[in-house]
Amino acid sequence: MSIAETKAVIRRFVKEVLNEKNLAVMDELFPPDYVEHDPLPGQGPGAEGLKRFFADSFFPAFPDLEWVNEDMVAEGEYVMARSTWRGTQRGEFLGIPPTNRHVQVAAWTIDHVVDGKLVDSRILVDGLSLLQQLGALPPWPPPVKTFQGMAEEAYQAVPTIKAADLQRRLKKEPELLVIDVRDAAEIVQTGTIPGAVNLSYGALTYMADHTAPEDWRDPRLAEHDRPIVTTCGLGPLGALGGKLLHDMGFTNVQILEGGVQAWIDAGLPVVR
Repeated sequence: MSIAETKAVIRRFVKEVLNEKNLAVMDELFPPDYVEHDPLPGQGPGAEGLKRFFADSFFPAFPDLEWVNEDMVAEGEYVMARSTWRGTQRGEFLGIPPTNRHVQVAAWTIDHVVDGKLVDSRILVDGLSLLQQLGALPPWPPPVKTFQGMAEEAYQAVPTIKAADLQRRLKKEPELLVIDVRDAAEIVQTGTIPGAVNLSYGALTYMADHTAPEDWRDPRLAEHDRPIVTTCGLGPLGALGGKLLHDMGFTNVQILEGGVQAWIDAGLPVVR
């Protein structure tokens, strides 16, 4: 076979089988003992295994599949192609439920064609990108975080408490620790909750770390199950402080909803 004829076999497979979903054409292009050197998960042996993978998994998962050969080179009986396939996941694929997400995935193939038949093949698919696009893996690089975004994550991870409820608890629970995570200079200007301790967010990162040198740690944070409420002026920085403690293994943390300003708005006193 000429180089052009060998390439034509691959082009026909892409057009009629992958894009037009005509699996009957595979009987003309593949011998029964076809070998896939890099089978996809769930793909059985031989031409029949590849056909069943298309029919039962790949095509139902991506019914609008479009496969495009971007580049193709051939030498002798071998054809190497760089391709891109696109589709919307409407069915389960690789154990991932339907996401309705549109994906665009790179693939590279080396196909061996003998007497017009595709006798064996190797394929490399950008599986990492596929899983990221389907949401099965986090994107890389991770999205840039913002202060507001981190505060929202904190509020989702750590429960909040209202000012009136905190006041009632302070009267009944002497072991309850209120931490104002602002810098001392800001607290002097606005005041804070009576009895609260001032541990700035930066200092909290090591004062609450039970693996840090002992003289770095704050003894009031010696017990991971101590009840703690974090606060700041308006709430978000206090939320970050609460999330920090939560991530460091503290199990009884709450965030003062609205911060010290909510405490003041409730008519409660502050100290400077």
